[in-house]
Amino acid sequence: MMAAVCLFAFFTILSWSYYGLRAWKYLFGQGKLTDLTYKLLFLVFTVLAAAITMDVVIKFSDAMILALVFPNIIGLLMLFPNVKNEFTKYIALLSKR
Repeated sequence: MMAAVCLFAFFTILSWSYYGLRAWKYLFGQGKLTDLTYKLLFLVFTVLAAAITMDVVIKFSDAMILALVFPNIIGLLMLFPNVKNEFTKYIALLSKR
């Protein structure tokens, strides 16, 4: 069981690293310098997370997830008219059947 948990943790870190790198490249462009910058930041935060208490890690993680809520809400509010129009078209198409 311990081996399974360790493997799960390792592959979770690996997958988050990959997803983060893809997002980083989208935001800051392609290039060796941007890749290196992301990888160094990821390494620093991984080492910090391993060195501090679990409570601090969870609080920081929760704060970062909360920070993602605000741009998403703004995007939802901006896209609401488009979604409403598409939904109306979809309902009209269903009612014709």
